[in-house]
Amino acid sequence: MQRSYSTPAVVVSVKPSGENNSSVTLITPEKGIVYSTLYGGPKSKMRSLVSLWNSGIIYLYENPEKNQIKISDFDVKNYHPSFSQNLYKMYAASLAAEIVIKSRCAGSNEASWKLFNGFLDGLELSTEEQGRVGLVRFLWRYLELLGIQPDACECGYCGKSFLNGEFATGEKTYYNNLENNFTCRECSENLSADSKQNLRTFPINAEAVRYLAAISALTPAQVRRMQISEESYNQMKNIVFFLIENSIETKLNTIETGIGIL
Repeated sequence: MQRSYSTPAVVVSVKPSGENNSSVTLITPEKGIVYSTLYGGPKSKMRSLVSLWNSGIIYLYENPEKNQIKISDFDVKNYHPSFSQNLYKMYAASLAAEIVIKSRCAGSNEASWKLFNGFLDGLELSTEEQGRVGLVRFLWRYLELLGIQPDACECGYCGKSFLNGEFATGEKTYYNNLENNFTCRECSENLSADSKQNLRTFPINAEAVRYLAAISALTPAQVRRMQISEESYNQMKNIVFFLIENSIETKLNTIETGIGIL
């Protein structure tokens, strides 16, 4: 068994362990979530390298007898300094990391890593306003990894397209939690009384539902050039937050503590 190896990694948690050591949580493309130990006191060079949100190539030594993984070295490529300077960015990064950990990388270490690492790098280069919409895009794409992303192209009942003239700009549609789909106004009104008793709907306008569809269909660069209103942003945020928490089947600490920030 090869005990020493290297892998790309992002540091998502650093906690004190004993007098001089630290327990470090990493997200990696091959092994997913890695719980490791960093040895060394405050004067150790590694302490500054193995810091929250730093990413790069990490060198690990695995000791199966002690069931322990030790950090030997870290070649940092990205530092993400703006996260410590902007409260929203810090919470957005923490939410993304919490979702990846609690979902166990959505069953796909490499795809989860690519999405998560790309989100952090994009967030670093963004303004806070851009980062808010970027978080919605990350969560929507992560729902696809989880296998629960609803189809935002057409009504889940009648098949009316939300992407062309059939769906007027000012017309409302709704996210339907019972069927995990988007429903046009007419179909939503025609649901049975029994269905409506257990139904939780979220209104979403034409601009917002088209933006969600575009995230799935267009390249990231194309979607970033699209403009959306504050109303559309809030509607999308409410839906993706609800879907993510439902899929993981637990409250997310970052959302609970970040009310008013996220």
